[in-house]
Amino acid sequence: MLPSVPRLGVALPLLLLPGCFNPTGAGSTGSTGPTTSDAGETSTDPTSTSTSTGTTTPPTTLPSQTDPTTEPVTSTDPITSTAPPPPGCGDGNVDDGEECDDGNTDNSDNCLDSCTNAVCGDGFVHAKSETCDAGPDNADDASCTLECRPAACGDELICPTCGEQCDGGTDCNDDCTFKQRYVFVTSDLVQGSLVGGLSGADELCAQAAGLNDLLIGRKFVAWLSTSTVSAADRLDEASVPYMRLDGVVVANDYTDLLDIVSEMQAPIDVDENGQTVADTPIAWTGTQADGLKSNASEMCEDWLTGLGNGRKGTITATGVTWTDDGTIPCNNVARLYCVQTTL
Repeated sequence: MLPSVPRLGVALPLLLLPGCFNPTGAGSTGSTGPTTSDAGETSTDPTSTSTSTGTTTPPTTLPSQTDPTTEPVTSTDPITSTAPPPPGCGDGNVDDGEECDDGNTDNSDNCLDSCTNAVCGDGFVHAKSETCDAGPDNADDASCTLECRPAACGDELICPTCGEQCDGGTDCNDDCTFKQRYVFVTSDLVQGSLVGGLSGADELCAQAAGLNDLLIGRKFVAWLSTSTVSAADRLDEASVPYMRLDGVVVANDYTDLLDIVSEMQAPIDVDENGQTVADTPIAWTGTQADGLKSNASEMCEDWLTGLGNGRKGTITATGVTWTDDGTIPCNNVARLYCVQTTL
């Protein structure tokens, strides 16, 4: 046995020598010469990659082999969104991060199953203090108000989707409908080409109405026809009076407004400011005396161009000429009649 001892002593350092100098290959004098140390190519001995404990990722390691170290970070969302935080919402104990915990899933009581206090706007009807809760859809002009109460005529909040036109005030009936429909003529003058079609004309009326606090909340459309729609069809068939902003009644109702036999009670010559218009007493209409559309050639190409002629009305008239009084060139200027409607 004594002769074998020297051989073992010599062999052991030789075996350990590659392990001391080969991890990076920088000082290797073996088969991996300087030409293989390029950053874009690696021929590292597999034994060195299995024993390396540095931060350098072996080039032979596939991307999929490193994914598991990052997957737990991306997989925490579904876990935390479905599992309650320790020791758990619903255990009856108020833990950190919980506003309350009554140990049940009843969302009509003071504490929701999410361990948050019940409040108006959370989308759950709190039986003791709420009669509705539409969550983010709560609004003072909606069927469920910001106080989680159903909209009701008389609460001084206007809910159009509930059929309310108004709520409170001297101009509002007890059933939350307007006592009258207002009409006015615009103080501004526009060419036939600048009307911008029906939508543009309606916008001009809306802008004018917005300047008068009395008209806020009311919808107005232009008394204007096109080749496809008549002005009369753009109004609701109101059974209440049509009134100027100075309080003077023009017509008793929709039928009276379109009556071609009897004259209106007063002309529509008062503007959105309640002032009587004295100059340029004409308005674009494209409309006959009965409220129906006139000839398509008399509408400035549906009020979009300055070509041709447009039918007009005379704002100081009470007879049929208030809406049907000949034509003028489309590049001329005239006013617009604006009529309140609910359509």
